[in-house]
Amino acid sequence: MDPRFAAAAFLFAGAMALPGLARAQAPAAPVEHQIPQSLQLQHTLTMEYLADLSRRSGPVGVEAGKLRALFQAHMAKENEFILPPLTLLPALARGQVTPDMKWAISMSDRVKAEQEDIFRSHIAVVEQAVALENAADNAGDETVRDWVRGAIIDDMGDLEVMEPMSALVGDLLRAKLPAQ
Repeated sequence: MDPRFAAAAFLFAGAMALPGLARAQAPAAPVEHQIPQSLQLQHTLTMEYLADLSRRSGPVGVEAGKLRALFQAHMAKENEFILPPLTLLPALARGQVTPDMKWAISMSDRVKAEQEDIFRSHIAVVEQAVALENAADNAGDETVRDWVRGAIIDDMGDLEVMEPMSALVGDLLRAKLPAQ
């Protein structure tokens, strides 16, 4: 393991020992290839927060439950084929391309092929997040409102950065690996 990433893994493990985060350890994704640990943790914390919110009575709980269901469905797509190619980025950034990375090409191609469906999924998530934000505003809950705004920004990052990077991983591998 690269020493920089060993240090990061050590810090990650230490963070997991902090109160409140220990229960947030992300379970292994039920797919052949994992997603980056930071994204596993982010997904887990988001799902836990939405689960907590959805147990509230009133409009905030109702809207949080709807957002949780949409996010869970979108996250399943991310875990299946959008995010796994991103685990190769550290090696690719070091110029390391090996034949065993070829698995990511089909996932990256799927990101491109399903771009419109993925976009519609993001739209549904953001629309429901806005509904939750409105419910939080009406309830005077600034904490939830602020969290929702951060979640919307994160969703924009998926569209603007994560998904294009996933597509580029496949393009880079296709260009660097010998044709077979």
